[in-house]
Amino acid sequence: MTSEMRQESGWRHVLMALLVFLALSADVLSMFVGKMLDGRPLSDPEIWNRHWGATAGMFLCSVALWSATTVLVLRWSRRRNILSLLFNLIWDRRVMAFFSMAALVLSALLWLEASRSGVAFPSVLREYHGFVDRYAEHGAMVTAFQYLYYVLESVMVLLMIALFQRAGEIWTRLAGIPWGGIGLALTWGVAHFASHPEGAVTVVMTALLLGLIFIGVRKSVVPALVAIFLVFVL
Repeated sequence: MTSEMRQESGWRHVLMALLVFLALSADVLSMFVGKMLDGRPLSDPEIWNRHWGATAGMFLCSVALWSATTVLVLRWSRRRNILSLLFNLIWDRRVMAFFSMAALVLSALLWLEASRSGVAFPSVLREYHGFVDRYAEHGAMVTAFQYLYYVLESVMVLLMIALFQRAGEIWTRLAGIPWGGIGLALTWGVAHFASHPEGAVTVVMTALLLGLIFIGVRKSVVPALVAIFLVFVL
């Protein structure tokens, strides 16, 4: 193993990925913020708030936490001069072709899951109508805040994939294995067995697929991020 490879620690990448996962999981704290803004006791089991502003504030709390985490990881990567090893901005025909195929596969998988669960597809329409029913004329505004939330959640998932992927590459020198998807499945995916057990298997499969997409688009940020975002909006 080269001296450069020894200096770049796989464990540091894993620890940073776990830090991102903890920040992603800390989203539950935003629910308490929403309850306080809504004037409800923290013990209230109801998830959604009565006032639209409390729900928007709940989403913004998560956005702020995840934005700070993203800045922290990017600064850490720049300091260690490894940012280019985690991501790039390649956008050629090969990347475009792979992304197009991956988007179709993702869409089909999510459509099948929606059909199996008996819910509307795509989820963006279902969630929009749900917020309009709950918050009337403010429903569109709450939907916009929710999709800002999804953008930052997509960034967090991408950071985890990139960090786990690099750790696997350092340890094995095998760049063609979706280490990022495996790490994502074992953290974000497995966590869904506790939070949303009914769809956890699909989430684990999706995590592995996102890892494959990440290496398929050659770690290119834009197509990888769009693919992750599709998981939340379809």
